[in-house]
Amino acid sequence: MTKIRYFGWSALSIETPDGALFFDPFFRPYCGAEWFHLADFKHAKYICVTHGHEEHFLDVPVIAKETGATVIGAPSVCSFLEWRRGIPRNQMRVIDPKRFETISVPGFTLSAFRWKHRDINLPKALSRALFHGNATQLSWAWSSATRAPFYSPYTGFHVTLPDGRTILNYNEGFNTKMTDAEIADLGTRHRTDVLLAGMQLNFIADVVRGVAALKPKVVVLYPPHEYFHAMMGATSEPWTAFADAVRQRFPEVEVHIAEPGFELALNDGPSTTQKAA
Repeated sequence: MTKIRYFGWSALSIETPDGALFFDPFFRPYCGAEWFHLADFKHAKYICVTHGHEEHFLDVPVIAKETGATVIGAPSVCSFLEWRRGIPRNQMRVIDPKRFETISVPGFTLSAFRWKHRDINLPKALSRALFHGNATQLSWAWSSATRAPFYSPYTGFHVTLPDGRTILNYNEGFNTKMTDAEIADLGTRHRTDVLLAGMQLNFIADVVRGVAALKPKVVVLYPPHEYFHAMMGATSEPWTAFADAVRQRFPEVEVHIAEPGFELALNDGPSTTQKAA
């Protein structure tokens, strides 16, 4: 049995008899939200880091030190973890998304690719927070600039399981920055059975065109920044609007909206079974 679990933010796991592979595990209280704790991540065997923004990164070294899990990330992520957080080099595997690099670890074959993040101007965010006296935003901007490798490349992961099934985590890449050609190229490179897709703001059409290019059988939509956006005064379209748009265009695709605690069991066949959150 293979199971996908969602822990809030961009924290997901693929759990198999070969062990648990996590993406961006994050558990600390943040922006008024707290869903899980360190104990919920102690079974981690591998940790994949998609990029260096703090809500994706700050708990990675904590969990890595607690569990001994192997961290998999871009060269700049691994260098930061080694020199700034004391993670031993032999506890990390470098994977370069610029070269579409592929590595294998027991139970998983991973291929990395680049995606584009919506625009964030960190110096401007610092200046705005300082000018308006917004202590929460100021803390975020300063922490992002000093405690995490903000400059690291945006990395997606395509995972192949021993039985040949594939799971692709596009993270926050579904936005207007990604061109149709770039997404189509990814669809050509990788067959995708299960697509893990961040949904946020008004990027509904971008999620739909991503599904069109990647042609998954199952889509799991998760909100990577719900509470962060609330802190910043930004609003998103309803989550059901994202799911309904995909279902309307692709009625044959199985679509799930993930909330913290969501679990999805992947059966031996093509069907899936959703467990209650």
